[in-house]
Parts: sequence; structure tokens; C-alpha cells
Amino acid sequence: MIRTFVIAAALAASPAAAATYLPVGPQLNVAVGTVTGGGWSLCYSATMATIFGSSASVALSDCAGDRLLVAGRETGSGTLLVLARALKTDVLFNTGAANNGTTNTANGTGWYNADNWSFGFVPAGDTPNKNECDTASGIGRLCIHTLTFTGGYRINDIQGLNSSAAYEKLVFTNSGSVVPEPASWAMLIAGCGLVGAVARRRRAATAA
Repeated sequence: MIRTFVIAAALAASPAAAATYLPVGPQLNVAVGTVTGGGWSLCYSATMATIFGSSASVALSDCAGDRLLVAGRETGSGTLLVLARALKTDVLFNTGAANNGTTNTANGTGWYNADNWSFGFVPAGDTPNKNECDTASGIGRLCIHTLTFTGGYRINDIQGLNSSAAYEKLVFTNSGSVVPEPASWAMLIAGCGLVGAVARRRRAATAA
């Protein structure tokens, strides 16, 4: 009885869908299959021409997981030109609707987000020129306007995508953690065995 309870509790505490693809910092030219096969589910996709809206939080309301992976690609391509991932709270952290150069550094990436301004990322340590979207040169960057009248704006150094249907913005989500190490499973099994042994001794003592 006790052993059954411990096992059930351990399974309940473990992630339902653990992520195995866990890149640090912006990544270039990654196969979509690497992302989806690594535990991530697509929760948002649209061409760069599609208006994102005035709030990234609202636009990504269907992304229910606590982690987000943001990417850009040529429309329909099996390769993501650039991507970055972090906790949802870090990705959507408000860095201010101004060309202030401010980013929220998380998982090797500088994230920025503000309603009625822009949403995106740069490599950690780089400074975006947020006017409104990042117009600074460089790769490992992605920016989407959070405005109600235009889409875009950039994937890597491909800028001016406000009206482009040739490129897409995508967001994937995941609620799981990393896959448990074999040692962790060994400790769990050993612990369950110990609890079972204690329960058997108690029953034997009661019977005597």
C-alpha cells in the first residue's frame, strides 16, 4: 500500500512530456524534426505578414506550457533559420516600449517584449536597436512588431519582412522538464524497495 502510494506520487511529480532538445542561446539552421522530436509542440505559426497584434501574451495565449521556443523559417521549410528558447516568464518579460537597448537575459539569449512595440531576441550580450523592431545588423536575431497594423519584421539579417508571406514566425511550447537521469530513476526504485521492505517487516512483526 505504502509502496504503491510512493510510486504513484513519483509518477505524478515527474513531467508528462520531458524535453530532450534543450539548446542554449540562439541556434541557426535547425531541423523542425529536431524540435518536435525533442518534446516541443507547435502552438503558434503565421507568416511574417500576418499581424501579431499589440500583445505577445495575447497572441501566444494558446501556448500553455511554461517554456517557449521562438523560431523563424522560410514558409513551409523543414529547417528553422533561427530559434531560441527559455521559460515563458522570461520570454514574455516586459522590457519597455522604447528604444532602450534593454533585454532580459535567459538561457543564453537576450529577450525583449513590450505591448505596442516589439517582441524578439538577440544573442546574450548583444544590444538590439528597438525602433520599434531591432534594426541592428547581425544573425541569431528575430523580431516581430507588436502592433495592430503591421507584421514582420526580421529573421537573422533578413529585415523588412512586414508584408512577407515567404517567411514564417513559429512558437513551440513544452511543460516538461529535462529527461530524468538514469541515476535518478535508480534512486527512486531503490527508495520504493526500501519502503516496501519496511512495510513487510511491520506486517511480520504484527503477525508475530
